[in-house]
Amino acid sequence: MDSENQRKLNIAIVCDPITDYVAGSFVSALRFAELLKSRGHKVIFIAAKSPNNNGYRDHYNGIKAYRFPAILLPKTEKQLYISFPTEGQIKKILIEEKIDILHNIIPTPSSIVATKAAKSLGIKVVTHSHSQPENVFLHLPKMMPKGTLNRAFYKFMYWLYHQAEAIIYPTEFAKRLFPDLNSEIQTAVISNGVDTSHFKKTNADEFFKKYNLDKTNKHLLFVGRFHPEKSIDTLIKAVPNIIAAAPKTHIILAGSGHQEEAMKKLATSLNLDEYITFCGKVSDEDLVLAYSAADVFVLTSLAELEGMVVLEAMACGMPLLIADAKDSASVFLVDGNGFLFKAEDYNDLARNAVRLLNDDELLKIMSKKSLQLSREYDINRSVDKLLDLYYSIL
Repeated sequence: MDSENQRKLNIAIVCDPITDYVAGSFVSALRFAELLKSRGHKVIFIAAKSPNNNGYRDHYNGIKAYRFPAILLPKTEKQLYISFPTEGQIKKILIEEKIDILHNIIPTPSSIVATKAAKSLGIKVVTHSHSQPENVFLHLPKMMPKGTLNRAFYKFMYWLYHQAEAIIYPTEFAKRLFPDLNSEIQTAVISNGVDTSHFKKTNADEFFKKYNLDKTNKHLLFVGRFHPEKSIDTLIKAVPNIIAAAPKTHIILAGSGHQEEAMKKLATSLNLDEYITFCGKVSDEDLVLAYSAADVFVLTSLAELEGMVVLEAMACGMPLLIADAKDSASVFLVDGNGFLFKAEDYNDLARNAVRLLNDDELLKIMSKKSLQLSREYDINRSVDKLLDLYYSIL
């Protein structure tokens, strides 16, 4: 379908933490919204109030956001708030803004209420499958019944997704999590995508200088939240074996989270402070520089429905080292452009890292392959598919 010749749409995206909390699904929602707006569509957000965004209505890059009273979720660095609007409040917004499509990003109370409001008005609903129970319950103590909680959360997501006219999965892997649902409701597999005009290899001298990094070293880079499902300790524990076989190696950890201090203490306890740089949360501009400065991208994560940071790293020409975790779709992004290693096995991570670090020709081959593969994930293709889905249910 040629979406350019279709009428322009009014789209409401329900995403509580928009502009407040950095995670792949929320960054993806913001990037999609900005590109939809650039193509002439009207986009609004239904979101949560927070200390940084405490008004009922505000704007971000020209996109209007309606915000509602919310509570703070624990273990989210005091950033992730979940709102509780009423059905009447949402209906009022949907009517005033003449909304054509309601698009839910994550399964929250606001998504439930917004879906109910939209359906009462005859407005079509699209729901994104961005959530995994593993992202939620890996935070819990070991004695908690995580298996039972995972199954209950899947049942909840199944119920919520079933209310929509269409479901969007970021990968085929994500789609396979709901086999029964897929035969009943229209579905689409749409990658979160990567802006290849922004994420591309560039001069990283500024990054080396800012973080006092030695350009003569080889660098391994991790980007992500410092949360349990990211398994960052696996990379830190691998460092002694890596530097034993590849002494001119340095580790860059970009991101933040409630485990950040624990990871710093782990590095110190292993006498690794001189081999690891903790960058904290970095800007989009510094993120491109980080990808450009490093030689290999490492993802130790145990749960990913796609892995936006992997797509960004590929677009910057980075070879990959990805944990072969059963709940991670990122493993399917490795195709001649890197290696898989056994999840949570720091010895296997180290072995594969050394294979790459000590073979410059292999690094070049895999870098070129990452660049080649990344073109398949250009975010503009994803927006084309998203609009096609919108029009198809209208």
